[in-house]
Amino acid sequence: MATAAALVAVLPLTAQALPTVAVGPNVTPARFAAEVRTAGLSADEQKELQRAVNAELAKRGGHQIAANKILWADGGAATTIPYPNERKARALGASMGIQGDPATCSYGNFCVYANVGYNGARTDFYNCRVYSYYDDFWSYVNNQSDRAAALMYWDQPGGGPDVTPQAWHAQYTWQGLNYSGIKPC
Repeated sequence: MATAAALVAVLPLTAQALPTVAVGPNVTPARFAAEVRTAGLSADEQKELQRAVNAELAKRGGHQIAANKILWADGGAATTIPYPNERKARALGASMGIQGDPATCSYGNFCVYANVGYNGARTDFYNCRVYSYYDDFWSYVNNQSDRAAALMYWDQPGGGPDVTPQAWHAQYTWQGLNYSGIKPC
């Protein structure tokens, strides 16, 4: 019964379906190795990327679903790591596009970026709930539906939450320091 109540509390931000999560025999380290070879990464770059993915998995739990992407343990968020020597996180085979393009945040999501200008690791939040998030972020995109605003909670007594402008809104440079949680809706 408690599980059913917990499931009801985790609502999607929009009516759009959650991202497709690869499961089954195709989700293997061999598949990830093939992805990075296809991306043209050297052996050293492959190791560097996997170290970054492993570090993110250690923080968030979850599963690696692509060579450079993890789905958080609760399935409500995913983090994409930039390939070595690239500034912007992207899916395998996706165009680099314009550096710092806020369109990298899919419709319905609230996205935070590790660096200024929508660059660095990108975390996409899919569900409406409070997430523990102790990492700094330096830009964000609120691409949710229904003019939703995100709340960012301070880890200091009496601070926050900060509230973003309603969707659609993007902040090219933002000092996302000292937050302990994000509620994307």
